[in-house]
Formats: sequence, C-alpha cells, structure tokens
Amino acid sequence: MGKPAGKIITGNVCFIVDKENNKVLLLKRNRAPMQSMYTGVGGKTLPEESPFDSCVREAKEETGLDISEVNLRGVVKTIFDGGDSSWILWVYTAGGFRGKMIECGEGKLEWVDINTINSRELIGFIRKIMPYILDESVIFDGVIIHDIKGNVIKDSIKTYSRS
Repeated sequence: MGKPAGKIITGNVCFIVDKENNKVLLLKRNRAPMQSMYTGVGGKTLPEESPFDSCVREAKEETGLDISEVNLRGVVKTIFDGGDSSWILWVYTAGGFRGKMIECGEGKLEWVDINTINSRELIGFIRKIMPYILDESVIFDGVIIHDIKGNVIKDSIKTYSRS
C-alpha cells in the first residue's frame, strides 16, 4: 500500500479565448507555488457550487470579465509528488467575454498569441494539456503527477473524440 491520498481539492482552470485576435488570456502567478509561471484563471470550487458555476465565478473575480461560450475541455487529477493533497481540475475554455478587465490579485493577466503560447513559462502540467485544451475536436482526462514547479513526472492523459 502507498501513502494515503490526503486531501482532494476540487477546482477549475479556464482559458479565455479571443478568437478574433487569436489570443488566449493567461495569468502569470505572483505567489507560490509555481510563482512567475503561466496558467489560466480559476481556483477552488466552493462546496455548494458546480464546477461550471465555479469557473464562471472565478473568471469574473480574477479578470472582471463575464464569460460565455464556456466549454468543458477535460478533467484532470493533479498530484504533487511528495505532497499530501491532489486536485480534481475541471478545465474549460470560454470563447466569449464582455466587460472591462481588472487587475488580478493572483498575478498579471496577459493576452498571448496562441501561436506563441509555448514560448511562455507555462506550468508544466498546463503545457502538457494545452494542445488538448485548444483542440475542440477532443475532450481529455487522466492523472498527472508533478513536482513543486509543476513539471510532469508521470501522466496518463487520454483524449476522446467529441464526435
């Protein structure tokens, strides 16, 4: 038997896509863990919330934007190797948004050209799933074990056709 699983946290991450300008909104984290690395917006799901409602709330809190055209892209369990907790992470994209962007307390928000996204220092497990996040023909799930910097140690990501 391995060590106990510890606490399981349910959360979400959302990548807001500006289709007209071929950009995606990324958050450069300003705190540990994974400080100065890029991810989407999101966070913990409250006990009474659905993952979808949590995604919409977190996007509004962190960006000031009201998102729409929200699509589930996948679900991944992330496990910090050496830690005592794991996340069940619901991964979404939002193809529509309105409102005025605000300063984010979690870090710096940046619109990044989709074609140059891999030149950013993405959190390792986000880099691993980014091709599936942006590919609307598939949905994905699996488990990713990562180190303190988010670098993938082991994964079992599978994709499924949406058709």
